[in-house]
Amino acid sequence: MSCGGIRLKKIWIKPQPVKRISDTIQTRLGLSPVVADILARRGVHSKKQVVDFLRPSLLNLHSPWAFREMNKAIERLELAKCQNEKVLIYGDYDVDGVTSTAMLYKVMKDLDFQTVAYIPNRMDEGYGLNKEAILKAAQAKVKVIITVDCGITAVEEVRYAKELGIQVILTDHHEPPEQLPEALAILNPKVPDSGYPFRELAGVGVAFKLAQALLERFADVSVKRDDILTELEILDIVAIGTIADIVPLIDENRVIVSYGLKQMEQTVHLGVQSLLEECGIHRKPIKSGQIAFLVAPRINAAGRMESAKAALELLITGNPERSQELARFLSRENAQRKDTEKEILEEALAMLEQQPLPRVIVLAAPHWHHGVIGIVASRLVERFYRPVYLLSEDGEEAKGSARGIQGYHVLNALKEQADLLERFGGHSQAAGFSLKCSNISALREGLNKTAEVFPEDLFYERVKVDQILSLSSVNGDLLSQLEQLAPFGFGNPSPVLAGEQFPLQSINTVGKDKAHLKCLFGSNGEWEGIAFRRGEEAENLQQMQNVDITFGLDWNTFRGPDQVQLILKDIEPEATWQKRNLTQDAAVQALLQGETEIAATSAEPLTGYDWRIYGCEQWLHALTHEAGITPEQYHLVRVWNGLLPQPGWISLDEFLKHPLDQDRVRGKVPPTEQDEPWIFILFLGLPHDWEEWQCINTPLFSEHLSSCWAIAQSKLTAEEVQRRAGYQSREKLIKIYRSLAQSAKDADGHRRFFWAVDDQKNEDSLEALKIFEELGLIKILGGTKRISIEWIPTREKLDLDSSLRYHVGKQTWENLRCFAEEFVRAPWSKLEKSSGSEFLTYDH
Repeated sequence: MSCGGIRLKKIWIKPQPVKRISDTIQTRLGLSPVVADILARRGVHSKKQVVDFLRPSLLNLHSPWAFREMNKAIERLELAKCQNEKVLIYGDYDVDGVTSTAMLYKVMKDLDFQTVAYIPNRMDEGYGLNKEAILKAAQAKVKVIITVDCGITAVEEVRYAKELGIQVILTDHHEPPEQLPEALAILNPKVPDSGYPFRELAGVGVAFKLAQALLERFADVSVKRDDILTELEILDIVAIGTIADIVPLIDENRVIVSYGLKQMEQTVHLGVQSLLEECGIHRKPIKSGQIAFLVAPRINAAGRMESAKAALELLITGNPERSQELARFLSRENAQRKDTEKEILEEALAMLEQQPLPRVIVLAAPHWHHGVIGIVASRLVERFYRPVYLLSEDGEEAKGSARGIQGYHVLNALKEQADLLERFGGHSQAAGFSLKCSNISALREGLNKTAEVFPEDLFYERVKVDQILSLSSVNGDLLSQLEQLAPFGFGNPSPVLAGEQFPLQSINTVGKDKAHLKCLFGSNGEWEGIAFRRGEEAENLQQMQNVDITFGLDWNTFRGPDQVQLILKDIEPEATWQKRNLTQDAAVQALLQGETEIAATSAEPLTGYDWRIYGCEQWLHALTHEAGITPEQYHLVRVWNGLLPQPGWISLDEFLKHPLDQDRVRGKVPPTEQDEPWIFILFLGLPHDWEEWQCINTPLFSEHLSSCWAIAQSKLTAEEVQRRAGYQSREKLIKIYRSLAQSAKDADGHRRFFWAVDDQKNEDSLEALKIFEELGLIKILGGTKRISIEWIPTREKLDLDSSLRYHVGKQTWENLRCFAEEFVRAPWSKLEKSSGSEFLTYDH
């Protein structure tokens, strides 16, 4: 049977049960059950995690100075600025590379650097640094090259630049090789010992960290130049590259994209504005999907079809007419790219029609455009859920692009065929390669031969369902709730909903060439659904009365008022469901829910000490005189520091040096491997509630039953309880707000001012700033050591409880106050539940 007659099988994965975690999230934060369920399934559990996820803040960005070699890079650029040396920014021709180059160029130009930008030609020069370009740079008197989104493998090229008297600063995010280039400084979060806490930045994200450091060092506060770009004003460009490069939208990437999408509505960049106008989305709320499917392809088209220079010029030009001209040019290039893509796709499908569908698709033609075959390979993966290798033949040699599926590593598969290849590289799901045309048949045979070892169901697409719903629950309220989880993308996909046996009232094909399916569900067709690029399935579905579907939700504004529309992902007469492999998940669930059973691995019960009302000096004295722990043994004592808003594990030595330093807390779970066994475990302060207490001690005592332990310093002052709850009182907020108002007044008529952050007021003031920003009283423009703020005058009386951060902090504080009294007075029988310990109590 030809591939056109095959209905590819999909397996739907049932949602993991998370009721207890979800209920806790609902109770603590007042969220809807659906949103709480999805957050719980995506690993967002704690109060801080949920608030930071739903209310991203620019103040949550990591400091650029965390890069171990950032100071070295900035010092060299400072010298270049002082000596008026020429600095070359060397990028890549994809969206990530173009946005990286444009953003950093604009910032450095703003800061009066002698800067030039360069992107190699995809067809003539290929990817990354090349010696010919370095030689031209030397001849043009360039003294420093900054690579963006490339360079980490350029060992020979960096050595060559050094020989020509050029120093290289590498900013990249690709996996590093064993031998690193001998650059002046390497900024790459994936390099061992980089110092940076987040690995998943896009190339433009790493370049942004350099821009952050440059702005902090050189944007002089005394000058108060309103025309210097701020961090906030460049985040729209950074967001475009971040979305296009398909990095996970978590942690910093979520903050970057959240702010970047909002900034696009008031962009200061002519090129971005013209591009948004060309896409028909200027001055409208913008979603990440619109960037991925409308904006990014236009930037990418230039580098794929010809040269990326037009895209770069668009993003950096200050000429309105030229900006519009270039935006129109990129649209034409993108239309040509789509036509070329369509032609190649149709030819590839025709080839596949002539044979049974293989496990691995390997197709080649002499006239296929090398810049487009990667996109077509992705389309074929979407359609057939098979690994795809497409090749463009050019004379005796062919260049190829590969795309994989879950569980099939395309780069490893190419390694097994290395004797047939000239060059290859990439990662698990995408790779590039070249070989002699005479070896294509052998490659096809070899790849399919090695794929025989895989089980058949590897080639069944798995659809991970987030929530199973009834048709009656699909409405505008549900969509509004789900929109709180945006921006969506890789790492935080748009929720996949599922319905079982929905009544299918009618089905029709719509759109150009009748390419799409339009379905009406319900006994009277009350719910409308659309399935894009699925028109050919209409005939098979016509006779069905009830169907199982997976879908997302969106607003349908095509005709009149907003209505909810189902975006159909899959339609089956009866879906094939698979339960999750709960062997591992159940252990995680038990850990989070406090349900782990403790094995009796020790005949002797542990000794526990009741020091709950002891202050620091008292329990330190008791540690020696009651428990027999000497100061020389403090490094073997582990402390759960519950005196902080975000508690965690730390050594006793470090706690005594920095008792309230949040950054020194090592994590939620103590390490399981160490040179010497622990001899004592100390719980300080308060858990949030009894469930958290059980979550802390249950897994701990199953792993470390040889350690004695104590609970101390649990009777906290009102201020300590507030700090533990992460609560900013109304009085404290008013005091900080007045201080901000005075700073704005002192800014000589400017609405922008700087707010210095010191160790004493760091945590409280930063949380206050996040609350004020959420309420629309200020706008955070950037900065880590000193925060750049724009004052927003308001005459309206604001309700503090309308801030999620304030409301959750207040609720947590009120609950914790009650729990604090209960915890201190609780009988030992309740505290030792599931711990297998024997407590020693004293009259205090």
